[in-house]
Amino acid sequence: MLLFCPGCGNGLIVEEGQRCHRFACNTCPYVHNITRKVTNRKYPKLKEVDDVLGGAAAWENVDSTA
Repeated sequence: MLLFCPGCGNGLIVEEGQRCHRFACNTCPYVHNITRKVTNRKYPKLKEVDDVLGGAAAWENVDSTA
């Protein structure tokens, strides 16, 4: 998970503060203390799988042996 600084837009880093961990910006003086668990889950929508060989109809006119 990557959070961005509201002041300058750069990516925030996690550093250890005096009492807790905190988000800090490398280029500006923005600091935000982390006081609770931060999570972010995203479940992408999977694409439907197509038949590679065309399904059952692809085998109708193929050569076969006895």
